[in-house]
Amino acid sequence: MKEELQEYAKQHTSRESEALQFITKATAEELQYDDMLSGRQIGTMLRLLVQTSNASNILEVGMFTGYATLSMAEVLPEGGKITALEMNTLYMSIAERGFDMSGLKRRINVIHGNARKTCRELTDEYDLIFLDADKQNYPQYYADLKPKLKPGGLFVVDNVFWYGGVIELNDRKSRAVHELNEMLVNDPDMETVMLDIRDGLTISRKRIR
Repeated sequence: MKEELQEYAKQHTSRESEALQFITKATAEELQYDDMLSGRQIGTMLRLLVQTSNASNILEVGMFTGYATLSMAEVLPEGGKITALEMNTLYMSIAERGFDMSGLKRRINVIHGNARKTCRELTDEYDLIFLDADKQNYPQYYADLKPKLKPGGLFVVDNVFWYGGVIELNDRKSRAVHELNEMLVNDPDMETVMLDIRDGLTISRKRIR
């Protein structure tokens, strides 16, 4: 029944643009692990968050093939930008083709390299940060990125269930994701909700003091 409800929810989520459909198709055809794609539900949730929060300066840590990136770029206000961090050049090549098709490439700045290193070098403050990178480093990413999030800004994290691993805690990645989940819910600077969407999505808002 749960799988049927998940499919029902997907079918009752707004449709994608042609460029997003291209990214979905190219990812499935050219990679063996298209389950890493954010997908329509997460992408649409991010779009709504960008629009309702009026976010104009966004950081994405772990771009993969650019589905979430483009989902947000499509609804950015004029002059808005997304900085997306990605190490894998194959993933980037799929993303770039999708961005070219969309005509919105000017809104997206892709930085190639080790995201852990790049995060420490960034000097901007961000309205919204979307974390979907290497799971074993989730706690360190939060420590590095929290100071770069504006008061009132949103910190959004994907895969917070880690396929159920956060219950059993039998591996390094599961323990790291669980540690971040604990950090967020116990941080007095953040107001946090964890949603049962796909592999779990957390939305935290940095309180305005």
